[in-house]
Amino acid sequence: MSSISQPIYEVFEHQKTELLLHLLETLPDCDKVMVFVHTRDGVHALTSALSHAGVRADSIHGNKKTELRDRALKELNEGKLRVIVSTDAVVRDLDTSCVENVVYFDFPELVDDYSRRAQSSRVITLAVPNDSSLAKLENALGYELSRKVAADFTYATQPVRVKPPRKEGGKSRGLHSKPLQNKKPKFKNKRGRK
Repeated sequence: MSSISQPIYEVFEHQKTELLLHLLETLPDCDKVMVFVHTRDGVHALTSALSHAGVRADSIHGNKKTELRDRALKELNEGKLRVIVSTDAVVRDLDTSCVENVVYFDFPELVDDYSRRAQSSRVITLAVPNDSSLAKLENALGYELSRKVAADFTYATQPVRVKPPRKEGGKSRGLHSKPLQNKKPKFKNKRGRK
C-alpha cells in the first residue's frame, strides 16, 4: 500500500469542476496543484472556469511554446500560480518536481504515469461512479484506492442527460456547416450587359 494519500472522489461528470473548486477551497495544503485533463479543449475550458472562480491558474499543452510551459512551472513553484491545468502527455518530459498535489480531472490514461506521480505527490482522482477504468487501475496497482466523500459538498443523485441537437430534414442544425473556403462563389448574370 502506498504511504501517500491517493483518494478517489466519485462524482458525476457535470459536477467535476464544482467539486474541484470545493476541494481547492477546503483541503489543507492544497497548493502547487497540477490538474490533468485528456484534451486541449478541456484544458482551456477548465483553466477558464478556475480563473473565473478566482483561482490563480494557467495551462500547458502540446501547442504551447516551451518557454511558456517553463514559465508556468516556475510561477507555480514561486507561488504566483496555484494550479496548472495540463494534458498528461505534455508533462512527461518536463521537470514537475515543484508539484505537490496532482488531480486527475479525467481518469488517468496510463498506470505508469499514475504510479510515478503517486510516489511523490498527493494524488486525487475524480471518477465517474461505476467507471470500469477504476477497477483496472486498482488491479494494475495491486491495491484498492480509498473512496472519499467531500464534506459539505452536495452531490447530485443523477447524472445530467445532455439532449442531442434536434435534426431538421436529416441534417444537424448548424453543427456541421461547410467552411467558407469550400463554398462556391456566386456569379452575377452578366447577359444583359455589353
